[in-house]
Amino acid sequence: MPSVTALAFRDALTMGVGTATGQILLFDIRSDKPLLVKDHLYGLPIKKLAFHNEADVVMSMDAKVLKLWDRMTGRAFTSVMPGVDLNDLCLVGNSGLFFLANEEKKVLSYYIPSLGPAPRWCSFLDNLTEELEETHQETVYDDYKFVTQKELEDLGLGHLVGTNLLRAYMHGYFLDIRLYHKAKALVQPFAYDEYRKKKIRETVEAARKNRVESKLKLPAVNRELAQKLQEAAEVEATQKTKKAKNVPKTALLDDSRFKAIFENPDFEVDPASEEYRLLNPLVKSMDKRQKKKREEAAEKQGDESHGLAQSG
Repeated sequence: MPSVTALAFRDALTMGVGTATGQILLFDIRSDKPLLVKDHLYGLPIKKLAFHNEADVVMSMDAKVLKLWDRMTGRAFTSVMPGVDLNDLCLVGNSGLFFLANEEKKVLSYYIPSLGPAPRWCSFLDNLTEELEETHQETVYDDYKFVTQKELEDLGLGHLVGTNLLRAYMHGYFLDIRLYHKAKALVQPFAYDEYRKKKIRETVEAARKNRVESKLKLPAVNRELAQKLQEAAEVEATQKTKKAKNVPKTALLDDSRFKAIFENPDFEVDPASEEYRLLNPLVKSMDKRQKKKREEAAEKQGDESHGLAQSG
């Protein structure tokens, strides 16, 4: 059982107990079982407990963090982690002001308006809070695009320098995003088409590169057979009706049971042999079917690319 390091009463019946292992237990003194258990999850001893009756919040503090959480549900309200070792907590009545003693030279002071009003001796905090709530400062980056002087000239908007349509900032200007898009559409009307064509070229080149790499990886024995297996696997991959349980034909190249077919010269297929001639009609019909599948897949891919170009 961990030792008790902090204790605080809310009223005559409810108390909170902090332990050396970082847990807080809320008790009704008429019961031996805790009403709620809260863990800081840092494993540090709880140094201070306090109840904020106005907001019905528990304030628990260890050396690393001060946590504020709902007394009934344990749900987090907020937390304060100043980055220095904390020693003590001082809550000013039921106000939103509290102080944290720590290992630094200065005592840390915090004011949370949602906890409660400021004390009378520092009522200016409430006035300051109200002013901050009423003052709405529009962020300079909202709905604006940053452009350099060169980009501004490229857009044909250099004559706007010095007007209220541009906001000078660092080495460039902030420009209304709607004006930026209009100017870009006028200067570069085919920018999107060029971008789409570039992406298509990159996709085609990547596919070609993959095909080249696959050809380079063909085994020394039965190269034609291995190439046919790879082409058949590519055709099946392009068909949307392919079932998930089908095993790719390229698995034969990596299967240890069939590895010798592509490594041992004794298993090499000889097209000039008598056995091959007897099986030649069957092989030719299989090749025709595979060729037809490849042509259908290529035609379907071409139709999809054409439809994409028309939609763009």
